[in-house]
This record gives sequence, C-alpha cells and structure tokens, in this order.
Amino acid sequence: MKFMRISIRLARKSDIRKYTSMLQRTYQDAYTSEKLGLTKGCFSRKVFSTPDTQKYLKSSLVINRKQKTWLAFSKSKLIGSITIIDRGKEFELRGFYVSPKHQGKGIGKQLRDIARGFAKRKDIVLDIYAHNRRTINTYKRWGFVVDRKKGVFYRHWQEWPGRLKAKCIYMRLSQKKKRF
Repeated sequence: MKFMRISIRLARKSDIRKYTSMLQRTYQDAYTSEKLGLTKGCFSRKVFSTPDTQKYLKSSLVINRKQKTWLAFSKSKLIGSITIIDRGKEFELRGFYVSPKHQGKGIGKQLRDIARGFAKRKDIVLDIYAHNRRTINTYKRWGFVVDRKKGVFYRHWQEWPGRLKAKCIYMRLSQKKKRF
C-alpha cells in the first residue's frame, strides 16, 4: 500500500465549502444504488446546498471538548475527514470520509487512529447505509461488529423523491476488548 504525504488538522468553520464539496462527491461514489432508487441526483450539489443539509454539515465543523472533526489535506485539497462525538458512555463516529480517488493510501487509517485516541478507550458506535458493503467490510476488519441490539432504521432526506428510504444499520467497536 502506498502512503500519501498529507497534513491533518482540526476543522474550522471556514472549511465548509471544501467540506461540502468533498462529502458530496464521496456520497455519490459510496451511497448511490440504482436498485434502491438512490441515484447520483439524491446526492447532487443542489441537495448538498440546501439549508438543512448545510446546517447539518456546519454542525460537524464545530470543535469543542465533546466533538472533534479532523480534516486531511493533500497540499490545499481536502481529501478526508472524521467526526467523533463524546456521548457520555460511548463515542459516536458521525462522519468518516476519504475521497474516492484517495482511498487505499492510508489516509483513513491515520484519521481513524486520531479519532481512536480521542475516544479514550470507550466504545465507538456508528450508523451506516446497509447497502454500503465495502465500507461495512472495512469497519469489520477494524473490529467493528453489527450492533443487532439497536436494530435498523430507515433514513430519508427531505430532498429525496417521495417515500424513498435507505436502510441503515448500527455498528459498534468495543475499545475495551479490541483496538482497531
């Protein structure tokens, strides 16, 4: 595996344009499913520019003692991000993305290790689209397991057509037993 030279820093509110652009491209690559009706249009620039989506994305760039978002850059280009939030008894991995063009180069592992250090040996939980098998398998290699106790839920963005919903599952990493 070839590792890239990158820089990682905490997010700033002023990163919102780069953050939005990177996530929009990443969502189109990872989350589209013609079978489910999740087309690239469901994750278009227009959808990512709506007030609700921008409010959510801006909330990820808030840095405080309970929440951190780190951004990975190659020169000045944003190529990865990870957001983790202290929920008390556990941490929530709310966003973890590496742009498709830069995957497989060790960027995700560097971001993962930073977030794990922040999580202070508490469990880390996340939710993920159930059809995103490639990423689910990556999380499993890192020690996450499907959290069947939490069950499943269906996500619907208000910008999506009609009653379109995407099944999501929960995953958990017990840092008390295994490290990822």
